[in-house]
Amino acid sequence: MCASFRERLQNKPIGTFFELGSANVAEALGKTGLDFIIIDNEHGPFEAESTLDFVRAAQLGGLCALARVRETSRPAILKLLDIGVEGIIVPDVHSVAQVQTLIEYAKFAPLGKRGFCPTRKDCWGYAYPATEGVAQSMAIQNQQTLLIPQCETIGCLSEIEIIAALDGVDGIFIGPFDLSISMGIPGQFTHPDFQAALQRILDACHKNGKFCIYFTVNASEIAAGFAKGFDAMGYGLDAAILIQAYQTQLAQARAAMSTQS
Repeated sequence: MCASFRERLQNKPIGTFFELGSANVAEALGKTGLDFIIIDNEHGPFEAESTLDFVRAAQLGGLCALARVRETSRPAILKLLDIGVEGIIVPDVHSVAQVQTLIEYAKFAPLGKRGFCPTRKDCWGYAYPATEGVAQSMAIQNQQTLLIPQCETIGCLSEIEIIAALDGVDGIFIGPFDLSISMGIPGQFTHPDFQAALQRILDACHKNGKFCIYFTVNASEIAAGFAKGFDAMGYGLDAAILIQAYQTQLAQARAAMSTQS
C-alpha cells in the first residue's frame, strides 16, 4: 500500500489537478514523481462512478487520490468518500456554519453524522477484523479520510481562525484565483493584502495543528511555497502541463530543423 497523504506531509508532497479523465492518465501520473492528484468533480466533467476508476488507477500508480467535490451536498460528499478517495476538497466555503455541516456529512459519529455502509473504502466491510466492530471502523475512517475546506472567499477568510480550529477539519486548501477575485484584486498574488491573507490562513492552520495546501500554475513557485510554510503544493492541471510539454518539445524540434535547412 502506498504512503498516505498524512505520511507524505513529512516530505513536502506535490500534486496536480486531474482534468483529463482517463484511468490510464491517472496511473501514468504515478510515474512522474507526483505524490497526489486532485480529481476535479467541480470543474471537471466527472461523477462518482468515473471517479472510482480514477481513484483505483491512481492508487495502482502509487498516488494519493484526493477529490474536489462538485457541491456541498450530502450525496456529493458521501459518494466520493464511499468509493475510497483519501480526502475531499470542498470549494465555495463561506462560513463556520457551512463547515460544521460539512463535518456532519464527512465524518462518522461522534464527530459527525456520516451514514455508515460497507463500501469500497473498507473493502465492503472486510478491511478490518470483525472483532473491531462498527465503532472502531468509524474511528479509523475519521482519522484516515481527510476533510479539506477550500479557502477562496472573503467569508471563509474572515472566519478562518474558527474554521481551522474545528474538530473534523483536517486541513485547508487555498484557491488563490478565486480568493484574489473575492478580495477585489484578481490575480494580484504579490499584492500585500493577498500575501497577508495567505499568512493569516497559514497561521490559523498551524496554530491548530492542521496542514495547509497552496496552488500554483508555475513550477518555479513550488519551492517558494514550501519556504513560506505551506505543507503541500498543488501544481497546475494535467491537461495544461501536457500542452506545455508538447509546446516545449515541438519548439525545440522546429528550432533544430531550422538550423538544418
